Amino acid sequence: MIKQQETTATPEDRAEAAARDLADRGLSVTARAVRDAAGVRMTVAAEVARAWREATAERTEVQVPEVPEDVRGRLAAIWADAYRTAHAAVSPERDQLAATVEELRAEVDALTTAVAEVEAERDAEVERAAALETERAAAVAARDEEAARAARAEDRAAAAEGERDRLNAQVTALIDRIPSANETKGDSLDEQTDDEHRLQRPRT
Repeated sequence: MIKQQETTATPEDRAEAAARDLADRGLSVTARAVRDAAGVRMTVAAEVARAWREATAERTEVQVPEVPEDVRGRLAAIWADAYRTAHAAVSPERDQLAATVEELRAEVDALTTAVAEVEAERDAEVERAAALETERAAAVAARDEEAARAARAEDRAAAAEGERDRLNAQVTALIDRIPSANETKGDSLDEQTDDEHRLQRPRT
């Protein structure tokens, strides 16, 4: 059942689960850590990490606690003064740390954008490579078809040449069977001489 839920979980769900797991183990919830743990894109990991930090900052915002009831009277002023003094003492360092955190977040955002651009460029290259492979396969298929067509044309040409040779042989044989003009003329003269001899014989 767990495997089926993990299979149907969205990238955002996996990233949020990874962020919770990192926080439970006392690790920093950063975009890189979330991406490595959840196996999602950097843009998704960065968005979840940013939302996690903002939610954590809201929960951990410094609040001045109520003065205990039993010391509310005489110690109320002392308690407030002591708290404000301590808060003022740590404010410069806190502000410096906050500025450092903002700078680091800006660097993280820039790196996240750069990684997203690289991933987009990689995906575009993969798509272009797939398109080129498709074109290459189509060109190979067209070449093979042309080769097959040429082979069929050669076969038809060879068959036509064979038929031509056969017909030429038949024509030659027929020509050989026709008597020549001299032979025909000689036969006619022989027939005429025979007729003349028959006419010249005396009648009995």
